Amino acid sequence: MDLVALLRGTFGYSGFRENQEAVCRSVAEGRDVLLVMPTGAGKSLCYQLPAVARGGTGLVVSPLIALMDDQAAKLTAKGLKVARIHSGLPREAAREACRAYLDGALQFLFIAPERLRVPGFPEMLARRRPSLIAVDEAHCISGWGHDFRPDYRTLGDYLPLLRPAPVIALTATATPIVQKDIVAQLKLADPALYIHGFRRENLAIEVVEMSKPERAEFVAAFLAVESRRPAIVYAPSRKSADALAEELNERFPTAAYHAGLQSGTRERVQRQFQVGELEVVVATIAFGMGIDKANIRTIMHAALPGSVEAYYQEIGRAGRDGKPSRAILLHSFADRRIHQSFFDRD
Repeated sequence: MDLVALLRGTFGYSGFRENQEAVCRSVAEGRDVLLVMPTGAGKSLCYQLPAVARGGTGLVVSPLIALMDDQAAKLTAKGLKVARIHSGLPREAAREACRAYLDGALQFLFIAPERLRVPGFPEMLARRRPSLIAVDEAHCISGWGHDFRPDYRTLGDYLPLLRPAPVIALTATATPIVQKDIVAQLKLADPALYIHGFRRENLAIEVVEMSKPERAEFVAAFLAVESRRPAIVYAPSRKSADALAEELNERFPTAAYHAGLQSGTRERVQRQFQVGELEVVVATIAFGMGIDKANIRTIMHAALPGSVEAYYQEIGRAGRDGKPSRAILLHSFADRRIHQSFFDRD
């Protein structure tokens, strides 16, 4: 199996990045894998290349529509046959994706974890078993993780139907407890463990104590310097995201992104940001994992995030081109009080 030739011919890369080759070879040879690798280090290739090498269809379970759409667009641009099934697409598109899968016409099928609960859907997949199964953002499986998704928890119940395909679980952030939970929940068989840490040496992390009324003007003044854009600003609520985006848009092209917007609006904002028509997006956490834009220079948090792991995922969007980038967190005691009220409520 000439993975290097595939890497160059299909994906257009001259060589592997650090740690990628060993992972790709393990998966291509049919072994289960748990991969923990820093954001921006090239995790996606570690399931994409083996899927092409093994032939058939690679099944990718992904937690966010934005993430699926981004990955699918990149693979399609490389001439690969890709389909998606998620709630943002019409029902006929899902039917067409299923037909293409059963016909063997796809190299990748992206699905949301909730799809496996649909009666008959796992059985449909089992009629033509995938060549491999990739579980992206695998920390979502774990109740110990920062982004727990109950539907991820049941994935392990459906995977035996789709074996003997190897399973690769990928994430940028998983404590040792979460790593063990992922392996147990997915019932990985003697998995190869590739744990490559989380250090990002090109990110400068700054924490600034600041009252809430001062933050909007601080963000606007900081991002007014052109070299600090493109940028993502994380806001604590949909309402605050809309208000801050409107204010920033008076100075440079900015839009809001959150789950309260229509899917078409979200797709437009994401597309415009990717191609540079928008320089700043003010987002809730809904925007985090779906973005793979190499030249983001700044990530700003206009409020305290929910956890250190969530914060790491969000700042990981910056500096994926390896150039110096900044992450700035604004906070005050009021932020902590809000989170404390959530803890008390829950």
